[in-house]
Amino acid sequence: MNSIHRSRSFRRRCLVIGAFALLTIGVSPGSDSAVLKGSVTDSAGHPLAGIRVRISGDGVGSASTRTGPDGAYRSPGLRPFVRYRIAASFAGYRTVEYDGMVLEAGRTRVIDFRLRRPGEREIVVLASRDPFPYVDLVRAFSSGLTVPTRVIDLDAESNPIETVRRVTAERPDLILGAGLRAARLVRGYVHDVPAILTLLTEPRHYDLEAPNICFVASNPDARALLRRLTALLPAARRLGLIYQADDSSLLARDLREAARAAGLTVDLVPCRDAREIEGGLRRLEGRVDSLLVPFDRLTEAPGALDLINGWALRNRIPTAAPDPEWVKRGALFAYSVPAGRIGEEASRMARQIIYGARQPSEFDLHTPENPLLAVNRETAESLGVTIPDEFGVEVTY
Repeated sequence: MNSIHRSRSFRRRCLVIGAFALLTIGVSPGSDSAVLKGSVTDSAGHPLAGIRVRISGDGVGSASTRTGPDGAYRSPGLRPFVRYRIAASFAGYRTVEYDGMVLEAGRTRVIDFRLRRPGEREIVVLASRDPFPYVDLVRAFSSGLTVPTRVIDLDAESNPIETVRRVTAERPDLILGAGLRAARLVRGYVHDVPAILTLLTEPRHYDLEAPNICFVASNPDARALLRRLTALLPAARRLGLIYQADDSSLLARDLREAARAAGLTVDLVPCRDAREIEGGLRRLEGRVDSLLVPFDRLTEAPGALDLINGWALRNRIPTAAPDPEWVKRGALFAYSVPAGRIGEEASRMARQIIYGARQPSEFDLHTPENPLLAVNRETAESLGVTIPDEFGVEVTY
């Protein structure tokens, strides 16, 4: 009789303890509770079994579960609208913790983990197309590294903010952010991981500076560009500069100052979108003897190339273009930094950063040292322009 009484008493104590555990970390499973599930893999994507996933929250205690043979875990009955910390840990791997996750009532949240061993290195590329394509940049960047590189297309992510926070929690050795959206997310959520940002019209225009961040410019040095222009067009005195008004004001300032130092005058034509291009070009007619077109959102807009190139050819105005494609289609020359060369430059910087030779702050805004020089010889002949033998042309059309 006493043994039966003790058994019932033990069961009651277990029920009380179980109920208390539910009250502290969650609620009874149902429509008002939340579910957390996901998977844990190694750096190569292989599932890891037996990994402890610990869940704790503000004012609700903690609980843990372990992954199954397929690397998956599931925690039902969690209290919603609580800020949770979720960590995955296992002997021989770095612990990864995501903080500040808020679960919603009646919803399942998927949180995946990638665990790396202490000696493993990794670089993550966070990319967005706004509006510049990044495929050539990423290809060149990755091919110049021996460290494994993982690419995440932020435009394809349902929750880019959470994606960036997870990447940061995994502590890669370096992050490359390509595109303005990627850059802003890196600036907002990456604080302790070295980062290189690029494919930005003008990094100085945005509030992106931080001790862990450096930049690769998408346009060549203004003084170097003006030296190429005056070498090819020694009689040029008045330049027109058409650019994106919101993004490229600092770039326009640099070009105007470099032109002034070279004894040239610049007429500025700021445009907010492609609809303003024709009117802006009309204001330049009869006023300029050459045209500068930087790499920015305006010149990447659909139709901009044909509008600007067509106007320059009709008016016999030699154009310094932002890309060899413009030269192929009639512009006189381009002294530019193609995406592939930006990737190569970023790769060299990344190697120095991850092996401790330099810090991001030492690079600050880095202007690529190897712009590509392309010339259209047919256009040069029609304009009566002589290409100097020492001009260093790499691509000819």
